[in-house]
Amino acid sequence: MSNILIVEDEHALGSALALAVRRLGHLPMLAASGAAALETLGKHSFEAVVLDIGLPDISGIEVLERLRASGSRVPVLIITAHAHLDHAISSQKLGIADYLMKPLDLKRFEESLAALVTKGMVVVQPAESSFVTLIGSAPCMREVFLGIARACASATPVLIHGPCGSGKSLAAQVIHTHGASNSGPLRLVESATIHGREALEALLATGGGTLVLKDITALDGPSQALLAEVLGGSADTRQKLIATTHLDPAAAVESGALRSDLFYTLSALSLRMPSLAQRSGDIPALSEFFFGLLLTSGKPVEIMASTLCAMQAYAWPGNVRELRHVLEHAHAMSRGGPLFPGHLPPHVAAALQQSGGTVASSELDAVLSRWLDSQLQILPEDHWHYDALVDRLEATLLKLLMDRFHHRPTHLAAAMRLNRATLRQKLRRAGIAE
Repeated sequence: MSNILIVEDEHALGSALALAVRRLGHLPMLAASGAAALETLGKHSFEAVVLDIGLPDISGIEVLERLRASGSRVPVLIITAHAHLDHAISSQKLGIADYLMKPLDLKRFEESLAALVTKGMVVVQPAESSFVTLIGSAPCMREVFLGIARACASATPVLIHGPCGSGKSLAAQVIHTHGASNSGPLRLVESATIHGREALEALLATGGGTLVLKDITALDGPSQALLAEVLGGSADTRQKLIATTHLDPAAAVESGALRSDLFYTLSALSLRMPSLAQRSGDIPALSEFFFGLLLTSGKPVEIMASTLCAMQAYAWPGNVRELRHVLEHAHAMSRGGPLFPGHLPPHVAAALQQSGGTVASSELDAVLSRWLDSQLQILPEDHWHYDALVDRLEATLLKLLMDRFHHRPTHLAAAMRLNRATLRQKLRRAGIAE
């Protein structure tokens, strides 16, 4: 039996995790804050720590830093509700054993914890970081952040694939900046410009730093064979190798654009960058970030809600790179004022009408899915009730509508084509004052 410390401020989740720990035959101890966790760790010994990042007093990352500074090598499993690149990288460098996202899959948690208490770990001290980062909180970016964090903590070659403009080169720069190879140079080389084995051998022979081979499928056959031979053998390339491609790697192998032996060598640590259309919820944060780089006055840019809706409805074939150019165009058109749909290029502004509201529906689906997962995870099965879920959703909808109509039920009922007596009954049931 092992002692497991659970650092979690949500009582329901902490209890669920403690129950899972007991099911595995271990003894759980709960701490609801970072300070309480550090005090408990100073008094007792544990075989593993389950650590939430979002604590009420100090960040879980700070708890982890203090724990490592004290010399402790206890295995740590991080859990978090928000995927942040900095958190993923920092925690990997501080030697975490696993990184799980909320809402938690309890089966995955139990599997991870079972492995955690049976193996040791190596603590890697964090390196100095530069301002190179990726922006995003969409669910598909969680795997990206975790993949980058693993790549930073490993010398294994990395394959980054995804559509043009999705940020493959930026991801490579982040891996270099936060990885062990950051003491050497970062070199981004277009594979199409590498002619012959001698040129590739010269690149591979360079010591230190990170070599990024962009569009790896543009390498000729003999060069791909050499690269597979070097990476698959015991020879030391003396630098971090990252390869990128806009093609799907498996499809590239099938078409003959990528040698199968090179693919198998690179696929040990593979990272897929999603298209911007797959992460349209990140457009507001990306826009704010790009305007921060674009503007020197410090005056924030106001983006109207209709403008954001149009941008989220657009398909973005050029992905994040295209978004940046569109924002530069819109800012020039607005002359520093608020951004309206008319300031966008016509084909982007027209996307909202053409979408028929599907972008709003997809965003709602994503939010509802996360909310439903959390409800079904926290509540025991005998408390599940469809009508209760509907009542909670309707109460939220009514509250938002009342805010929009300045708490005037008569105006709200007329606008929504709803019987006034029915509306008042619904408001009373939801506990909303008129």
